[in-house]
Amino acid sequence: MSIKREQGFTLIELLIVGVIVCILATLVAMTYSGVQAKNRNANRQTSIDTIQSKLEAYYAQASKYPSLAELNDPQWRQNNLNKLAAHDTRDPSWNERITGCTAGDEAIFSSSPVEKCYSYQSTATDGSVCDSLQVVCTQYTLTTILEGGEKYVKSSLN
Repeated sequence: MSIKREQGFTLIELLIVGVIVCILATLVAMTYSGVQAKNRNANRQTSIDTIQSKLEAYYAQASKYPSLAELNDPQWRQNNLNKLAAHDTRDPSWNERITGCTAGDEAIFSSSPVEKCYSYQSTATDGSVCDSLQVVCTQYTLTTILEGGEKYVKSSLN
């Protein structure tokens, strides 16, 4: 007489497979989110570099930099910063609920660094605040906060 054993997986074997699948899924999710953060940071840096090049081109023509109010005026940007796209002035993680850099439903530059926003600070030669009409802006600082907390800063070249 032979005893017929049922074939199949034991509960322990199934638990081990389940744990391995969970570990692999976690690793994939963490890697994917890290890649996405690096892409957003690269977009931030590219946008800041693009804005800096447009500001320097404007300075070469006007011998001054724009004030914060001018830079936040879409009509002024269209007229003076040749082909600066709207998406270049908006952080990849920006949304309308961010109060530090939103006017209506549009992204604007903040006066000091804020997460998910670009900031622009323009000053006169003596370091005082400028308005570009009475006090000429001779230098600026562009800043964005990268995911991970680092700041990416570009300053005027003159």
